[in-house]
Amino acid sequence: MRWARRSGWRAPDNADASHLAAAALAGDDVAGAAFERAGHAVGLAIAATAALCDLDLAVIGGGVAQAGELLFDPVRRALEEYAQLSYVSDIRVVPAELAGRAGLVGAAALVLGG
Repeated sequence: MRWARRSGWRAPDNADASHLAAAALAGDDVAGAAFERAGHAVGLAIAATAALCDLDLAVIGGGVAQAGELLFDPVRRALEEYAQLSYVSDIRVVPAELAGRAGLVGAAALVLGG
């Protein structure tokens, strides 16, 4: 969000990732570039973490995951480029099944679990 605003994206003060995604889908170049930039960074982080921890699956959750392919396409492109080690080259990246509700579900489980 900060990068998009500094790069000229005009949005309400209370704008969040859903506003940025809507702008990108509507053809806003800065909003689209923000998702490319973020997805690339997330893909790099996943590639490095997968190499260190021998992961075969990465799950992305929270509100930004609601952006769908706006985020996941650049993540996957970054992984194709950087996840070159044989044991990480087939890592899968998927959205969390709970989407933006993961924190709420976790808090409820904590309260109910004592």
